[in-house]
Amino acid sequence: MGEGQLREGDFDALLRVLRSDSYLGLMERLSALDPEGALGFDLLASRVRLAVSREAARAGAEQWLRRAVPRDPRVLDVIRSYAGEPAPAMPGRVTPGREVQGRVTPGREGPAVRNTVADSAAGNIVQAHTVEQVNFFTAPPDPALWLDAATVDPHALGAPHEVPYIRRDRDADLGPERRDGFLLITGAPLSGKTTTAWAHVRRLAPGTQVCVPPPGTDLRTLPERIAARKSPCVLWLDDLERYLEGLDGALLSRLIAMGVRTVATMTDAAYDEHRFGAPATARVLSRARVVELELEWSRLELMRMDASGDRRLRDAVDFCHDKRVTPYLAVGPELWEEWRRAGRSTGNQPGHQLVRAALDLARCWLTEPQPRDLVRAVYEMYAPEHAEAFDAALAWAVRPRHGVAGLLVETPGTGELAGYGYLVAEAMATEELPPVPYETWDLALAQGEPLVTTLATRYFRHHAKAGDSEAMYRLARLTDDEEWLRKAADAGHTAAAADLGSALADRGDTREASRYLEKAAEAGDARAMTRLGRLLQIQATTWLARAAAADDSEAYLYTQAFTVANPQAGFLLARLLEEEGREKEAAFWMRWAAHAGHPGAVEAVGGGADTVEG
Repeated sequence: MGEGQLREGDFDALLRVLRSDSYLGLMERLSALDPEGALGFDLLASRVRLAVSREAARAGAEQWLRRAVPRDPRVLDVIRSYAGEPAPAMPGRVTPGREVQGRVTPGREGPAVRNTVADSAAGNIVQAHTVEQVNFFTAPPDPALWLDAATVDPHALGAPHEVPYIRRDRDADLGPERRDGFLLITGAPLSGKTTTAWAHVRRLAPGTQVCVPPPGTDLRTLPERIAARKSPCVLWLDDLERYLEGLDGALLSRLIAMGVRTVATMTDAAYDEHRFGAPATARVLSRARVVELELEWSRLELMRMDASGDRRLRDAVDFCHDKRVTPYLAVGPELWEEWRRAGRSTGNQPGHQLVRAALDLARCWLTEPQPRDLVRAVYEMYAPEHAEAFDAALAWAVRPRHGVAGLLVETPGTGELAGYGYLVAEAMATEELPPVPYETWDLALAQGEPLVTTLATRYFRHHAKAGDSEAMYRLARLTDDEEWLRKAADAGHTAAAADLGSALADRGDTREASRYLEKAAEAGDARAMTRLGRLLQIQATTWLARAAAADDSEAYLYTQAFTVANPQAGFLLARLLEEEGREKEAAFWMRWAAHAGHPGAVEAVGGGADTVEG
């Protein structure tokens, strides 16, 4: 059989090569022999993979061979060398839309090859020699399912972006006017690579379509799918290392020549590993225009965030202290949801309450890390039944999540605690949390921060105007405003009634004082009971003294009993009579109290207390 003569096995040999990784090498050889035939060969490869039956695939191979061999008979020798000698077949079934790839153990018959069968509806797998491994690959998505670049949702591209996009400084290097064939954005994990790439795609020319193949896709048939389209397209390869097995230099060159943009992302570590690793992947990555994205945001980027008008972005400027904004926005919602769910009856109640303690202190505007003892005091107030679980709750709360941060952040060295910035911002903004308890405000105010006092005053005033008697009382104490104290007492606040009654008694308004002290005493306030008893005793002594001065003998005896038994009553009576201008009676009772041993009275009379005149 002479050179250039076709034989029956040549068609099957060609099919085996077309369905294997070897076809790329064969295509390079054919390009040197017959450029025109090589182009047709590339189209043939895609048709064979898409063929619904073996017969259709074989017919295409036969048609191509009959045209190529007359132009250059050496084509047959090249194909036969790549295919090897035929061997007994190992039948198998192929799932539609999938590709099966086998590695062959080399034997005496020839070199090791990798055979591939792709996109066959019901054909047989023909594999020579021993199958060591079978790999499955997915065909690229149907062009009908490609996405519109102008409206593509970030979630569809793997960018969980929930806030307005803020222009990064490196966006100037990504302008849509650049005709990049292969753009690769690198950076640390959670530096914003995918979101930045998505924003770049959104700025491409109107009508651009985005092909988003799943990891493990065999990209070799992609050019044929793209060739049938008239609109520009971009190939999206997020986490490029997941696609490198199916992306080689020849395929990349074809895509670039067809005007296809490839937009890809990689972490710095993955890029370094593959760029300076195996030669095949290194050659692919060397073709990319690499744009490196910083993890920490610059001052200009933070200024753009602050000017965005979006609450979450402005909060990030205030509460993302390490300037790693993208991790803050990406991980923060996860931390918030974990903390919220920990508050369920079946969740981590101690951990939830500990984080709540720190967040409530921040809501009192103690946003800096606070002493552990202060956070613990609030925690034990919230969860007295779990007081002994503090250490376990703390270990759970500070454990870093997603390699970024814990729900609480512990300051090294001091052990001070603060809520993670995102949680603090959400706690301040949300209306879902209960109000900060007044007892927590008391502990926060005790830290002596002027800003806390200002905020507490505003907080108490707001609730006082809404009719909260506790807020009225605390506002009165914080501002020394007796009007709010009276409103609180009139609203039934016991402590307010006791404080107001005592203040009125100190001013000599015994009638009003008695009314408020009696309300508080009847409500069980022991202080009010004591003060009311003393006030009533003084009132009784005063009236008895007046009766004694009018020569009522019974009143005189009662007055003696009161004053002798209670020198304090005699002393207070003397002071009361002095205020009323009744100097003679005041002097009498002051000497009486001094005679009974009251220190203040002894000092007042100057030692002249030996004789008490009636």
